Amino acid sequence: MQRVKIPAGRIGWHQWRRVAALAATYSPGFPLHITTRQDIEFHNIMEQDICAVQQGLAEASLTTFGAGGDSVRNITVCPACDFCGNGRDLMPLAQLVGQHLQQHPAIFNLPRKFKLSFSGCERACARAWLSDLGFIARPGGTFMVIGAGSLGARPALGIELYDELPGGDVLPVCVAAVEFFEEHSDRQNRHRARFRHVRENSGDDAFRAELDGRLARVKARQPWPEISQPASRDDIVLLHRLQPPNGNISPSSALELADAAQPKEAVLRINLDQGLNLYGREAFELPESLEAFTGKPVIVACPGSVTCSKGLVDCWAAAEDIRDAIGGICGSDTRICISGCPNNCAHSAVADIGLIGILKKENGDSVQYYRLLRGGGNGRTDRLAEQWRIVRASDVAAIIKRELRKVKSLTT
Repeated sequence: MQRVKIPAGRIGWHQWRRVAALAATYSPGFPLHITTRQDIEFHNIMEQDICAVQQGLAEASLTTFGAGGDSVRNITVCPACDFCGNGRDLMPLAQLVGQHLQQHPAIFNLPRKFKLSFSGCERACARAWLSDLGFIARPGGTFMVIGAGSLGARPALGIELYDELPGGDVLPVCVAAVEFFEEHSDRQNRHRARFRHVRENSGDDAFRAELDGRLARVKARQPWPEISQPASRDDIVLLHRLQPPNGNISPSSALELADAAQPKEAVLRINLDQGLNLYGREAFELPESLEAFTGKPVIVACPGSVTCSKGLVDCWAAAEDIRDAIGGICGSDTRICISGCPNNCAHSAVADIGLIGILKKENGDSVQYYRLLRGGGNGRTDRLAEQWRIVRASDVAAIIKRELRKVKSLTT
């Protein structure tokens, strides 16, 4: 697998076409996979072709560096923060942070991954509470900063670190946090090596005080660059939201999308739900094959046992059953997230409806079940989903269908 970082999910059509062409050449028969962190993955690349794939990506100004492993991962940004009208375009700020951290020596010695997100308004679309550092733009150019959160088998969402951090302090606080993480994380136990574990070991108040002291020292080191926070525009709107099943889109469909949307000057963005958003001024119709991806419920699913050694259940099969069962009962405002094991890769622990795969013994055989959760804040708030019930995998779709119908009847 090769994961490609798409900063803020913003990808030009020439880059999109190059990715599709590389996939068709070097992973024939396998789809491109869209991730929840605005990345694109190639699967089933032969070892001898890795250099050719990476060279092809470099020619399109794309990279796999930092997309996986113990590094600063792709920086996520809400996909429409420059178009939502009442927010700010944080892409220049996210780029500045990414470029600076990529040159910082600490990132080559991190004990685990480190995730940053930027939300252009107080709706917090980039899910700050799931991040090691999450920035939420406030009126007046300041930021609420949420930090030291993560999911995994024992989810713990982030805490408020700053209520109104000046914009000029965003880059220094990122540097201070990465250095704090690099110096104080547990290097003996990877299960206790995330930034949130530094917080848990320190206690929230001591953690905040240490980060604030480091911020002051980092700011005193050098002059820091001016930051840009352009105002959002309101003349470009969402035209189409595509939810290819399980985030998988074939290279041929990817090229078909470019052929349909590029002549209309549509803007392509990777969203945070394994999907694609098209923005523009001029409405246009998609080909029937792509129209099939629109109007679909948001179902985020990791592959589970299909490809992951830790997966206990077949999440893609469950997702397909749920899609078939619920039809148009729920729209894009309801997120159903399916994780194949307790690690919560699909963000089940914060979803409107979350599923976490488990195995139960029945007559000596292992049978696929799911823990069902509901009522999460989707990473936009500090609310975790609560356990609802445990059900056999074969019953999941029918149970969710009944729940969604009940909710819909109460709200109409």
